[in-house]
Amino acid sequence: MPSGRLSFLPNSAMPNLKKHIASGALAAGGANLVCQLVRLYTAPRRPESFLDALANVKWGRVAMFAAAGATIAALPDILEPARHPNHRAFFHSVCCCGALAYGAFGKHSKGWTDDNRDAASASALAYISHLLLDAGTPKSLPFI
Repeated sequence: MPSGRLSFLPNSAMPNLKKHIASGALAAGGANLVCQLVRLYTAPRRPESFLDALANVKWGRVAMFAAAGATIAALPDILEPARHPNHRAFFHSVCCCGALAYGAFGKHSKGWTDDNRDAASASALAYISHLLLDAGTPKSLPFI
């Protein structure tokens, strides 16, 4: 595979792919780490120290969420490849960001299991990390 290109996306370079992958991995892996620590500290038997809490973190789960987040953060450019400067449409929009945030964090998600809520929130944060990075560019994000 040539550098900077994905073979299943002909003629579409992803110039910020490494940055998007890193932000998605950090967002999803970090979200899972925070969720695990919150659960440990709100459990009836709290950890005695922060090191004790870290020893009880499921690090494989953090790594799995980070890997999934890295993949999910690339989705906006897979769905709307950067073939021209105005490639950003719905999947790169403020409305998409809002829909993802509502879908993952809305009141309806309170009834979900911890695993489902963790997966939805980490996935949304990974995708939104891509949008936030793109919002900081001169083209920014379209509303819809």
